[in-house]
Amino acid sequence: MAQQNAIEVESITRKFGKLVAVDDLSFTVEQGEIFGLLGPNGAGKTTIINLILGLLKAQQGEIHVLGFDINSQTRQVYRRAGYVPQETNLYQDLSAIDNLWHHAALYCQDLSSVKDRMEELLNFTNLWQRRKDPVRTFSGGMKRRLALARALLHDPEVIFFDEPTLGVDVQGRIALWEHIQQQREEGKTFVISTNNMVEADTLCDRLVIIDHGQSIALDTPENLKAGMQYDVVSIHTSPPIVEPETLLSPYPVQNITQFEPDCLRFEMENADTRTAELINTITKEHQLDSILIARPSLDDVFLFHTGRALRE
Repeated sequence: MAQQNAIEVESITRKFGKLVAVDDLSFTVEQGEIFGLLGPNGAGKTTIINLILGLLKAQQGEIHVLGFDINSQTRQVYRRAGYVPQETNLYQDLSAIDNLWHHAALYCQDLSSVKDRMEELLNFTNLWQRRKDPVRTFSGGMKRRLALARALLHDPEVIFFDEPTLGVDVQGRIALWEHIQQQREEGKTFVISTNNMVEADTLCDRLVIIDHGQSIALDTPENLKAGMQYDVVSIHTSPPIVEPETLLSPYPVQNITQFEPDCLRFEMENADTRTAELINTITKEHQLDSILIARPSLDDVFLFHTGRALRE
């Protein structure tokens, strides 16, 4: 028997007045998968999470979480889902352990084993030694780890994490990634919303790029990068190339950027097969100090699909 999907989103639409926040969106999330919602600010990522959790209602389409219809079986979904919102809404004057007790009173059906579960999760998130301290004394990374522990307290099967490492330093970010990956290894399913490309590339088994409420690409990070059909070329020259568009006009290049006077970056189809020819063209009038040919990053994929214009 085929494994049931953890989440099925089918043709959902949500409008706020004339604004179409989510537009005929469909995707599935497999059980035990880390699935990413990737998109610019305002693309609809948080709205999608709120729709899946039943915090908002879709005006069209269907959503099932672990086989339960979010509209008619909301309570069953809540018992099996955890949520870490973008804003870490912890009680700042309460201790870490008291924050967990507050959550337990609301969401845990059996309180007899909650104390042991709290100790397990606070050790898991490296917060046990600070369990009695007010949350206001915690760093941003500690607060995000506590929010994750809280979301895991009632042992959900699916966890939604909106901007996991927002405002978290490098050490805290790596620690959170490790916690998420460890929980996935134990069978949990994660849906994470992010516009951090490194985070998406590191964590996600698959991801969907959302823009203007629509799905514009869905695949593994590796497949999305492999599908770009061009290489990223960076060169340093002396003297600087004054008119790079003219110099590179014989080649299939795009998005020429001059970061510094002597440094050019551009995208080129099959650059590895044209390297000798390219070097010959450049060195006719310039000294080539360095050349680097790299495969596209997830940043390049993201910009290709969503454009380079700034968003509000």
